[in-house]
Amino acid sequence: MSVIVLVSPLSRQVPLLEGADYAGVDAGALCCMRQGIPMVFAIGDFDTAGTEKTRIALSTECHVLPCRKNETDMESALLDAKARGYDTIILYGVLQGRFDHTMANLYLLLHRDPAIWLMDEKNRVRIIGKGVYHIRKEYRYLSFLALEDSCISESGVSYPLTRRQISVQDIYTISNEITASSARIEVHSGRLLMMEWDDQHE
Repeated sequence: MSVIVLVSPLSRQVPLLEGADYAGVDAGALCCMRQGIPMVFAIGDFDTAGTEKTRIALSTECHVLPCRKNETDMESALLDAKARGYDTIILYGVLQGRFDHTMANLYLLLHRDPAIWLMDEKNRVRIIGKGVYHIRKEYRYLSFLALEDSCISESGVSYPLTRRQISVQDIYTISNEITASSARIEVHSGRLLMMEWDDQHE
């Protein structure tokens, strides 16, 4: 399975994922360069990169976008990554900073490609559908919000559920904790936003 990490300008310390490729989105390319991470490409209008734009262009395949456009830089990066055939696309550093940008990135997950992951230093967000999932205890908290009427079972957590029907109005399914080495999650029907997060990282 091919994986690419699209690094946003708000990224601080980019994780090195085994076997993954990397691309810099606008000044996210500088984050990769600071850590010595080779990039498959860089893309953006580079309005946040300032005088470093030339250095980025010399370091990798670089696509300079106009400042006035319908797509965000991250959406353009997502489209480029999809065209290259990646199976898993991780949008990194996209859950912080300006709230409108955060919501725009969430909309990319909800309305453009449900297979992408949103991540930053403390959070990981993805959509899960019908099936069984074993979630390792990589983060302290595990939360779910229904995207449609759903039925879920949770075990190996502080607040287990058995075939619980949840609607899009329910919010009691947040802030659970994994108590074993992994949690077993079964989605019997529906689709849910799964959020893993940790307030202990420095």
